[in-house]
Amino acid sequence: MDLRFALAVTASLGVSWLLWSAPAMSQAAEGWFEKQELTLQERRARRQQFSDAFTAKLGPDYQTNIPFVSQQAIDGLGQAIARYRNIAASGGWRPFSGNNTIQLNDHGRHVEELRRHLVLTGDVRARARRPRSFGAALQEGVARYQLRHGLGVTGFVDSRTRRALNVPAAERLRQLETNLLRLQDLMKINKAARYVLVNVPAYTLQAVAGGTLALQSKVIVGKPDRQTPPLSARIIELNFFPYWRVPDSIASKDLIPQIRKDPDYFFKENFSVLPAWGAKPIAPDKIDWMSPDIFNRKFRQDPGVNNALGVVRINMPNKHTVYLHDTPLKQLFHRNARPFSSGCVRVQRVLDLAGWLLEDKKGWTQMRVNVTVALAQSKTVKLNKPVPVHFVYVTAWATNNDIVHFRPDIYDQDATSLQVAAAGQEPVPGAGAISP
Repeated sequence: MDLRFALAVTASLGVSWLLWSAPAMSQAAEGWFEKQELTLQERRARRQQFSDAFTAKLGPDYQTNIPFVSQQAIDGLGQAIARYRNIAASGGWRPFSGNNTIQLNDHGRHVEELRRHLVLTGDVRARARRPRSFGAALQEGVARYQLRHGLGVTGFVDSRTRRALNVPAAERLRQLETNLLRLQDLMKINKAARYVLVNVPAYTLQAVAGGTLALQSKVIVGKPDRQTPPLSARIIELNFFPYWRVPDSIASKDLIPQIRKDPDYFFKENFSVLPAWGAKPIAPDKIDWMSPDIFNRKFRQDPGVNNALGVVRINMPNKHTVYLHDTPLKQLFHRNARPFSSGCVRVQRVLDLAGWLLEDKKGWTQMRVNVTVALAQSKTVKLNKPVPVHFVYVTAWATNNDIVHFRPDIYDQDATSLQVAAAGQEPVPGAGAISP
């Protein structure tokens, strides 16, 4: 099959054809791409195509469809612990040495070991006519494993997948046991009629009503050196098109050095400098950027689509001065690992969350939320009743279809020596932007 023809057919027939033909396309691509000199962008597009196909096919079964903190989640973890105790007691799995990619059409003992590993974890069926050959079934098994571990879905064993595979079964068992204790301790929060929960290492927000999952969203959390803290607070209001009052720590570490390097940044991003909060801004021509006094000033960014808070801030007073908010850097939500903020939590479905929070506010519907944003109206809306919000740290859980999920211990809070599968990833454009 000519790959150019396959791509053309895919474009005309849509993703359903691609799902059916992914193994065939993989084999067709094998020879065709060897003859082509692909740019980095083209290679990434090719990987993204396969990732989208596998995720569309397998993703619905691997979504977390229950609250992270629930009796269902505890029961699921208990069953997972029993399974992994048996795996660990039987010797677990062997680590993979070397750095070579393991992929479609490979042959050998390393493929057989990969198959054995994925049979143990339930990602591949036990029977195989040619156990040492990497075929379409094993490719799908690798994709399943990657979905369960929050990895990029490639269908082959890359460096990050290898690091996850090389975590011993005994350590996976300890990870499950550690998180069972966490969930049992957190069960008290599930008694609230409505609450918001952010699972930091899962990069996921859940809105829960009556013990049922009402809304789920990807989030961006703090970098390892600027961690999103564990906390419990109450959401009291929404700020549409807010000012961003830059924390002193971000101003000194990020903003001032950036402006000294590029003075136009101050004007392009609509910042103001104030002698103190509540005072009038200082005229730009009166500011001495090289003076040490600049570190005693206050910085504020005007509302707008380029504001670091985006179009809405969800106010939840707490001693850490962190909150939930929108972001102009929407492209970062496409990353699997998302530790890019300075501690606050950026929410992909922030407008849906705003609508959910205002459900009991007379006159405030989802449509009104959307219209307020479309009209760029600066407005503060107080909730009739504060909604509890919790930032928690859960790195392993199980869904009600018995699928076990693991995530890297991004802040090194698990009591194990688990590998951080996201380590060593490429720099992400926009991830270093000055933002909360």
